[in-house]
Amino acid sequence: MGMGQMRTMPLASPAWDQAEHWQALLDSSGDGIWGLDMEGRCTFVNRVAASSLGFRSEEVLGADLHNLVHRHSARSRRLGFIHCPVYEAFRGNRPAHQLADTIFRKDGSPLAVALSAEPITVAGSMRGVAVAFRDVTQSRQQDEALRKLEKQAAVGQLASSIAHEINNPLESITNLLYLIRQAGLMSDVQEYARLAQDELARVTAITLQTLRFHRQYGHPSEVDMAELLNAVIALYTGRLLVRGVTVELKLEATPKIVCLEGEIRQVVNNLVRNALDAMSEGGRLFVRLHAQRDWLTGAQGVRLIVGDNGEGIAASILPHLFEPFQTTKELTGTGLGLWVSKGIVEKHGGRIAFRTRGAGGHAPDGHGTVFAVWLPVAGGVSLSPRAD
Repeated sequence: MGMGQMRTMPLASPAWDQAEHWQALLDSSGDGIWGLDMEGRCTFVNRVAASSLGFRSEEVLGADLHNLVHRHSARSRRLGFIHCPVYEAFRGNRPAHQLADTIFRKDGSPLAVALSAEPITVAGSMRGVAVAFRDVTQSRQQDEALRKLEKQAAVGQLASSIAHEINNPLESITNLLYLIRQAGLMSDVQEYARLAQDELARVTAITLQTLRFHRQYGHPSEVDMAELLNAVIALYTGRLLVRGVTVELKLEATPKIVCLEGEIRQVVNNLVRNALDAMSEGGRLFVRLHAQRDWLTGAQGVRLIVGDNGEGIAASILPHLFEPFQTTKELTGTGLGLWVSKGIVEKHGGRIAFRTRGAGGHAPDGHGTVFAVWLPVAGGVSLSPRAD
């Protein structure tokens, strides 16, 4: 056949219709994908979505996907239509991107996913929603392992401070017992015994605060933030004296907040410890607490500020400060403290922010770093309690 006789071959055989073409494209994706009409019924589903959820495609097509795979929250609580993030795309005709969520397989087992929903619009009219998800079970397990690592590191970092705090009253008790043995007057014995009891009470208080630091309850409780702040700072009394750091506390009366006490205590400890580590040659630690409403929603909350006039944070670290393994403490830091703290604060429906000046050297003339945390009084909607 000559060049003039060549015929253009069709790109697809007659059997390769448009529906098969689009289905093949959907099946080539590594993410699970399904489509919903305006009634919430499934209009298309790809191979990854069906197999990940344990369904055959024909079981999914035409079904109400919310009732089929999204009817419960991660805590097995009924998830109504109005609270479903997928249907936010319906109600607001706006996309939702990379939402951390849980869907359920045919056998009822949960699947941790990052989920996105995009409105489908034809000629300016909304016709449905396209949903894509990716299995993030492994990454969530890795995040949880890192959080546990940070908690274990916090135990070690507190150990030296706690040992110092307990050692001081024990030394005092030893001296007082010697004085009791040498005393000739009963009045002296009674006075020395009273002082020894005071020192033992101090040891007991330190021990209880240490246990409370890592204790986690199975449900949120009401917590007095002023008491929590005083307790955490008390654990660092020895380090404050050794480093020549003065503490300025301004704790206004605030309503109690509903939270997981152990986790919020971990956040406060991270911020206080970081501030002290930035002032190796002395300085000023200031802690503020006051009631404050959220300027966006009007929700009642409390605002905590922890600041120092230490070294500041290097400019190279600032864009990645809340990412894992970012640290200014080359040999002693895990680089997980602020990442974990941010996750805890956001889980409680709060926010954390910072500002820093004078990176690169100790400068007591107003330089340093300030962290601000806002927490809602009533607890965040994403609060998911668990027992460690």
